[in-house]
Amino acid sequence: MRERASLKKAQTWSTDAIVGVVLFFIAVVLLFYLTGPVAENRQTAKLQAEADKLPSIVGAGKNLTGTFIDGAKVDAGKLASASNVSYENLKSLLGVESEFCIYFEDEKGNIVPVQEDRAGIGSPLVNISGKGCNESLSG
Repeated sequence: MRERASLKKAQTWSTDAIVGVVLFFIAVVLLFYLTGPVAENRQTAKLQAEADKLPSIVGAGKNLTGTFIDGAKVDAGKLASASNVSYENLKSLLGVESEFCIYFEDEKGNIVPVQEDRAGIGSPLVNISGKGCNESLSG
């Protein structure tokens, strides 16, 4: 009789251990899913969607401060207006959530100044050829 009682306790303990191990593995898989490559792929897809959307927004032809491309040409007056808007306001006008920098290159890959020798319009956190987006190209 005593052997049977200890056998039941052993079975109960092993069931608890199995449930614990299963829960642990579920937690590990969930953590991997939320922070691993799947999450990075979602963030990458979101950034790619915004990057694809931005050129069409700045050239939408609407009468917005952030639109300065007319066909295949840059409207210098509208570009100057857009570069004078604060980054946060421009981000809101364009409907972009991620950090961005709008800059231009010539056919040789050299950066063309946006305004007053500034590399681009956008976040100072974005680097273009080792310089911040709003930094002077000469300094």
